[in-house]
Amino acid sequence: MTLRPRAVAIILNDSAEVLLMLRRKQGRAYATLPGGGIEPGETPAQACVREVLEEVNLTVTVGPELLVLENIGNLEHYFRAHVQSGEMRLGDGPEAIRSSDENWYSPQWVPLTDLESVNLVPERARDLVREVAGTAAPQHD
Repeated sequence: MTLRPRAVAIILNDSAEVLLMLRRKQGRAYATLPGGGIEPGETPAQACVREVLEEVNLTVTVGPELLVLENIGNLEHYFRAHVQSGEMRLGDGPEAIRSSDENWYSPQWVPLTDLESVNLVPERARDLVREVAGTAAPQHD
């Protein structure tokens, strides 16, 4: 199976929470950041905007690319994204179609303080979320 490059969004809200897609697949529980495959002719940033809308029903703008990570032989492009509009829920994309009792998707705002207790994959994503949250947090002297 040939994997295609992916675009991934890091979305934080004003309540110090990160948007994660909680998953259960083949008996395994884990979480990912919203994102998915880059279509032919699409830039990674364009794919990030499309995938967030498909997965979690939010329209976002993306900032500069933060990281390109090789994950299990696949390139993943990570972007900081900001919500423009929409009500967060499972979107109308392929995830909603594939969702079942054995293979489900549940987008959730997860407090940054709970990030350690979530099985976020890949592991490097956890560090990247922390880095982005650190730069997004107000600075106190």
